[in-house]
Formats: sequence, C-alpha cells, structure tokens
Amino acid sequence: MEKSLKKKIAVYANGWNNQITLEALAGMKAYAKEEDFDINVFYSHASYNEYDYLNQGELRIYDLANISDFDGAIMFSGMLNSPGAVKRITERAKEAGVPLISVGVKVDGIPFVGINNEVGMRQLATRLVEDCGVKRVVYVGGTPDHVDSNERQRVLEEVLAEHGLSLAPEDICFGEWGNHRARSILRDVLLPRGLPDAVVCANDVMALALMSTCAENGIKIPEQMKVTGFDCITEGQINYPSLTTVTQNYEEVGYTAVKMLYDLIYGRETEMECLVPSKLVAAESCGGDTDKDYEKIRQQYCQAIYGKYLVANQLEQSERMLRTRISEAEDYEELRKNLKTHYTNNNFLFEGNDCAMMLDSEYVRDVMKEESELVLDSFDERFEVVVCRHDGTVIDCTGMSIDRHRLIPAYEKVPGVQRVFFFMPLHTLQYNYGYMQFDLDAMIIQEGRMYTYVEKAQQALTLLRVNLRLEAMNQNLIRLYDKDPMTDLYNRFAYEDKAIPLIEESKKSKSTAMVLFVDINYMKRINDQYGHIHGDNAIRTVATAIKKNIEENWIAVRYGGDEFLVIAPDCGEEKAELTRQRILNYLEERNQDSNQPYHISASSGYVITDPDSDMTMEDYIKEADKLMYEMKAIVHANDPR
Repeated sequence: MEKSLKKKIAVYANGWNNQITLEALAGMKAYAKEEDFDINVFYSHASYNEYDYLNQGELRIYDLANISDFDGAIMFSGMLNSPGAVKRITERAKEAGVPLISVGVKVDGIPFVGINNEVGMRQLATRLVEDCGVKRVVYVGGTPDHVDSNERQRVLEEVLAEHGLSLAPEDICFGEWGNHRARSILRDVLLPRGLPDAVVCANDVMALALMSTCAENGIKIPEQMKVTGFDCITEGQINYPSLTTVTQNYEEVGYTAVKMLYDLIYGRETEMECLVPSKLVAAESCGGDTDKDYEKIRQQYCQAIYGKYLVANQLEQSERMLRTRISEAEDYEELRKNLKTHYTNNNFLFEGNDCAMMLDSEYVRDVMKEESELVLDSFDERFEVVVCRHDGTVIDCTGMSIDRHRLIPAYEKVPGVQRVFFFMPLHTLQYNYGYMQFDLDAMIIQEGRMYTYVEKAQQALTLLRVNLRLEAMNQNLIRLYDKDPMTDLYNRFAYEDKAIPLIEESKKSKSTAMVLFVDINYMKRINDQYGHIHGDNAIRTVATAIKKNIEENWIAVRYGGDEFLVIAPDCGEEKAELTRQRILNYLEERNQDSNQPYHISASSGYVITDPDSDMTMEDYIKEADKLMYEMKAIVHANDPR
C-alpha cells in the first residue's frame, strides 16, 4: 500500500545565507518535476556576533513547525549558527519518526549531504602557490570551533606543506564570518607584521570586507597582496577586482538532499552520506587568467543598477509606509484595517502574491502585560491572522485564526503545482509573539531584504504596543483624576470640566436640564454607632442607587462626603421626579434585602433649569440644596429617636 503523504517538507535555513538557500531551493524545485511537494522554509537571522537574546528570538522560528506535519525535513546544519538549534531539530525529528537530512555538518544517526570542500579549497591553494608564487599566507577563519572553517584551514596547510611552506600560528586569525571583525584584520594582524603574499578567507563576506579596507588604505589587490574567499556570492563577482573564490554548487546539493529525503520517505535504499564536489572560481583578486568575463558581468550589473536603485527606493518607501500604518493604529482592529489597506495599495508585491502576518493577539490586546508574561519560550498554539494576501488579493481576515498545524492562511495544496513558502519570526528581543509568511517570488526574498523588512515591522509593532500602553496608562490617570475612588462617580475636579459645560450646552440648545442634589440621612449616627467602615458602605450604597437609575449621558458627582449631585440634560419635571423616586425606592429595596443594623436613606431635591434664565450652575445647586434640606427637615422631624 502506497504511503499517504502530506506533500510538504520543512527546510531549516539561515537568512544570512540567502543566495546559497535560493540556489539549493532551485535544485529542490527541479526534483519537484518528479515528486509533487511544497517546501516550507523556516528562516532565522541568528548570527555568531549578535546578542544572545536577539538570537533566541530569531532561532525560535525553528520551533514554529510541528515536524510531524511534514513528510520530511532538510536542515542546513552548518549555517544555522546554533549547535543548540541543530540538536533540538534533530531530537524532534527522531522522536516524531520523520526523515531528516543534514546539509553541511554531520549529525549522529542522520543522513548527510555535504560538499567536498577539499576539492575546491585544494584547487584554490594550489593556484596560489603554483601559479601565483605565494610564499607567506594569512588565513582568516570564521570561528575557532566551526567545522567548515577548520576544514578549509586544514586543506590550506596540507597544500602549503606539500610545497615546502607552512602557515605560521601568528598568521591564523578569525573574522567571525562577518564584516566588522574582518575590517579590523588589516590594522590588527596584517600591517604589524607586514603584508603577506595572500590572505585566504573562509568566506566571501570577510574577504570583501578586507578588500574594502585595503582599498581605503591604498593597498592594491592583487598587485600588493592577493585575497581569496569562499562561497561565490554575487557581490564578489561584481567587485573590482572580482574575488577569487570557491563555488559549492548548492543547486546540486539541494537536488541531492531532497532526492535522498524522498528515498527515505518511500523506504528506498539510500546512502547515509553524499558529497558534492566544490570548484575553484578563478577571478581578478589573484591575478592571472580568470574563469569568467568579469568586466562584462560588471557592465551588465551597472546597466541594471538604476533599475535596482528604483526598486530599492520603492521598497524603502513601502517599508516606511508599513511602519507608519502599524504604529498609527489605535487598537488591534485598526491595525488589521491599516495593514489591509497597505497590502492592497502596495502594487509592487514586495512580499509576494501569498503573504501574511500572524500574531498572538494578546500581544496587542493586553498591552499592560509585560512581554515576558505573554510570550517567552515558545510560540502560541493559535494565532490571529492580521493581514493576508492570497493569489495577489488581500482577503478579509476578520475573525480569522490559524493553528500551528496549518501555518499558511487561505492556502490549499493544488496537485501538480509546487509552492515554496518562507516563515520568519516576529519578536521583541527574546520574546516571540508571531511570524510572517512570504512566498518564494517575494522581492524581499529574491533581493535578500527579508531582515530589514521584518525588522521594520517588528519595530513598528513594538512602538504600537508602547503607544497603546501609554494611552491606557493616560486613561487610567485621567480616571484617577476625574473619579472618586470609593464610589466611581465623578469628583469635584470633574465637576468643573463636565457638569458645568453640560448646563451651558442646555442653554445653547434651549432645552431644560435637571440639577438633583442628594444627601444621606443620619450619616453621623451611622459613623458614630457602627464605625466608618459602615459609613463607607452607606456612601457606596447611595452611589450605586444613583448609578443604576440615571441615564448613560447624565453626570453624577460625589459633591462632598455624603452629598451627591446629578446633572441631567434634556430632562423635564416628570423624568426628574421619576428618577428621584427610583433612587429612593432602590435604597428601600436594599434595606429590606440587607441584614445591616441600620437604615440607609437619603433626602433629595431637584430643580429644572430655565434656558432663558441668567441663573448659574451654583445658583441651581443652591436651590436644589435648599429643597433637599426641606425634605431632610421633614425626615428628622419624624425620627422617633
């Protein structure tokens, strides 16, 4: 019986190696002509020279995938920049019984596709010694513990030894695979001991950084010093001089890895290890004959450079607009609306025909919680779809959510059509709160702009959350300023801002309003006989009676200790009397339902304003207060005590 397949595989890769990943994916897609499957690429931008907490937020994208939802997985183990991530992915695959291929680094018990870097490295070292006459070499490795860096150093030393030369310990240094450290090597390593004949770098990035520093210091390459790299990235080919390097043939690596994976999926026999040979790419940085017409390559690049410049400007403009759309939202629903507008109006499709943003909605909705309270060690099981473009059309995401078994909203596998999707994390430092999904055709993928795009989105989401938190805090402060904490009625501060303008508006609209004054009876007796706790209870009870029997747009104020004021716009005699009676009746009902040893009652008086009168708010309050005291006098006269 043929095995039932999910028709998708997971690929774990690193965005800093975008060109390599795209080359490998081209090989994987070529295999799609034989097997119909989708590819989900989980993309981190972790690096050895980044802060640990930022790397944590990036690396958790590998935790998003439930590996059991895939037929198999391919892990670019040599590029994840995290031995811990390699270990976690491997353990999960083994636990789930899902076939896993390791590309780049051997992992115990896992089939391995590697590159015979010794072939290309040996060709490069031999060219330096035999064709270029190099005697003294400086080696710039990545990091001391990296297997690829160490292997390239080993081959270089072997070739030198075969020619009676050696690599001095003081001529070995490390550039941490990036630009910053490599740019300091000229100053810290080369100049103090004099320029060597050649510098061999473990990757192209470090080689190009070193070459740029040499140019800034007037050192000519290859005349004064030869420089080589490794990886064959585009920037090295268009550089002047073009960079001698080694191509690792990642398209064949990708094809080989996915073929081996499907052999495992179908239970076919396959080798546990396969090596694809690398190859020297001779260029101008070593002098002599070159493998390509680099002048023509540079001309073609220059002819297209203005178009690239325009696209870059358009993308930056789109990123700025994205950031604005996010940060200007006043709540979660407006965030959804703003992003829908942005993705609808963005005709350049930088994010591709199929893209989406998924968030743990509590990150935006519960803004008063710290990030560490919401998201810490893993992704949520469900996400709200904030924005989604499917087949080039932005869809309505209202109420749409998605779980970790699906990941791509609005998408169903079409038989015979292979798709490639990328997933990148959204996080604040080490705290993950969502992810973004793009397709292979997205310009930010093809141009290697994913990091800056997602970074701007993250910055805007962080700013949005800060703004929402500040707004919530401001509202709380306003509430504390305007409201009486015991009764939740407005206080005397709010009286000036809310009650008086209400009367002024009634005058302008030629309508009447009610000014009702309420005072608790026997308040001193309750406090003296039963204590202030019961006195406070009486105040809260009367306040509740008022709140439950007035309309929403009326203003209720705790005017004094046991005095209350109600201002009601568009209110005449009949409604005023009905309101007063309802308040008193509510108190009587509470007395009957309560076991308290005292009776809570209140006296009240009201006046109806005359829009044509010159009476002020204070005049009306005095009149209502006078009427209230007339009622209180009657209550006290009938008091049997």
